[in-house]
Amino acid sequence: MESFRDLLVETEDMADILLYGLPFDQNASVGKGASKAPDRLRFLSGFLPALTKDGYLLNHVRLFDEGNADKLDYSVLRAKSLSLLEKKKFVLFIGGDHSVNIGTIDGFISYCQKVNKKPGLIHIDAHPDICDEYEGSHFSHATPVRRAIDNGIATEDICLIGIRGYEEQEVIYFASHPEIKIFNASFILENGPQKVIDYLNEKFNDDYLVYLSYDIDANDPAFAPGTGTPEAFGPKSTDLLAIILSAFKHLPIKMMDLVEISPPLDNNDITSWLGLKTLYEIFYVLQQKKETL
Repeated sequence: MESFRDLLVETEDMADILLYGLPFDQNASVGKGASKAPDRLRFLSGFLPALTKDGYLLNHVRLFDEGNADKLDYSVLRAKSLSLLEKKKFVLFIGGDHSVNIGTIDGFISYCQKVNKKPGLIHIDAHPDICDEYEGSHFSHATPVRRAIDNGIATEDICLIGIRGYEEQEVIYFASHPEIKIFNASFILENGPQKVIDYLNEKFNDDYLVYLSYDIDANDPAFAPGTGTPEAFGPKSTDLLAIILSAFKHLPIKMMDLVEISPPLDNNDITSWLGLKTLYEIFYVLQQKKETL
């Protein structure tokens, strides 16, 4: 069965969305298996009709599958990220553990510099991923936000959403960088998604291009059990979906990654389906924006 049925096209020129798989999990610290996610999502997508959860047809948005990277080389991923953005399409990466976006965000930053825009980062995750080093590595899945700062994203242009699992070094770093905006899981559970949405809409104006990084473990494990580092006391999947869809409706998001889905740790593909159905809701927003141009 063909993946992404009714959405796939044969050439990049025909596409609105360029998808690239990053099947690597060697930098995960607890549960492995995220390397299996790109191909598992492709397989499951063959069973998924090209419609949203509310029955809206995805008939004017098209996807080209670039295949999978064959090795985790950050300089190569940086170059690939930049080259895909230069095709003027929306770019979607599917990981993989969260370290895969060290290279892709670097390419995004380079693109922003070329087009004279500020790079903004929306990081939706149970963890801040702002460690400088974790388990002896500067390239752990606990370090990508710190590497993004090293590579040129200003700390005041980062928003972390869903956080509830900290390392001590991260708490110390936040104490000296209060300009980093954090909406932790407790805030979302107590207030709902609207205040997060309002902040994002006010913050990321037309001076920016935005990279949205979505770690599936941002969801409470009740909604996403199939991930390597589950964290209790998380937000509902519908609240995170509301934040994500609003961001795509209103913000200049040019690139996204979906990471940390681990099919071997999943139960009946619950987590894979959550990630995949979220992508289809995003595709519909992109379709609506295309139709208004």
